[in-house]
Amino acid sequence: MPSGALNVRPLQDDLELWEVEGGGYMVVDAGRQTLLEASPTALSPFDGVPGNLLYGGLGQYFTFDSIRAVDLRTGISESSRELLAATKDQIAATRDRLVVSAMDVEAVRRKTDPRWKNPAASLNSTSSDLEHVKSGDIRQRVPNYGYVTGSRIYENATGICGWVAGSIVTRYWHARSSSRKLLPTKYRSGTNMTSTPNFATYLQGKGGDATWAPNIEERLAWNAKQQKVGYVSSWALGAIGLFPEIDGGYPVIVFGDLPLGKKKKKGAHAVVAYGETNSGYPIAHYGWDGYTNIILNGATVGSTARFRLK
Repeated sequence: MPSGALNVRPLQDDLELWEVEGGGYMVVDAGRQTLLEASPTALSPFDGVPGNLLYGGLGQYFTFDSIRAVDLRTGISESSRELLAATKDQIAATRDRLVVSAMDVEAVRRKTDPRWKNPAASLNSTSSDLEHVKSGDIRQRVPNYGYVTGSRIYENATGICGWVAGSIVTRYWHARSSSRKLLPTKYRSGTNMTSTPNFATYLQGKGGDATWAPNIEERLAWNAKQQKVGYVSSWALGAIGLFPEIDGGYPVIVFGDLPLGKKKKKGAHAVVAYGETNSGYPIAHYGWDGYTNIILNGATVGSTARFRLK
């Protein structure tokens, strides 16, 4: 979301409207920690509207009093009591379709520190159950995917998974177009990264360990600017646009409540998705040695960061 001031306004029941000054908003079910609708750039559909506000689902925005409710798009009014009753079912249906990780909800709420505070997952005994993709189940991988799977992997057991994922994506693009020198000189070892100094630490700068998509996207862009390399970057809530990026040949950093083993254990983690299985699941580098071709099956994706060279 943009970096402006955050204003939280009540809607009906447990719903809240989070508006960011200058553009960007979320409609959130605060009781269930669920995101119902959001845009990182658009003005809130309730922008500048005073009084009691009611959200009826995508494209349905109302102001109301004890008797009548007015549709903000059409100006048509109807009974407040009937509309409030009807929206309960509509919100339930919307919630079922658009549930995303609670970490994005918390991240936007804490604008002064937009990071999920729970420690990220680390490699442990249950991780050995993660499912590695078989050669016959691969539908596609990004060009030169070996630059992802063969990337140097920095120590990733202290909650810095987002920065490690960011370093892998940087190495991928540096190796894919090495003449453009995306990696700073002191962090290059051929087309790979040096073991020391640690590029993930450099990428992190003064940022905290825990991350979500905006933190990483911002620093990937910062490094490209430092290196005077043209780039395109963005981030999105949930898994929006994940497969189109992979289809286009671009690896994507995925944040969320991700599988940590076949025993259905899950945890907050960040990985690099660089392919797709025949069944439609992402193939991901988990940021751990020996876990470079994992099927991302059963993930609750909170946000994604995209970065590529122009």
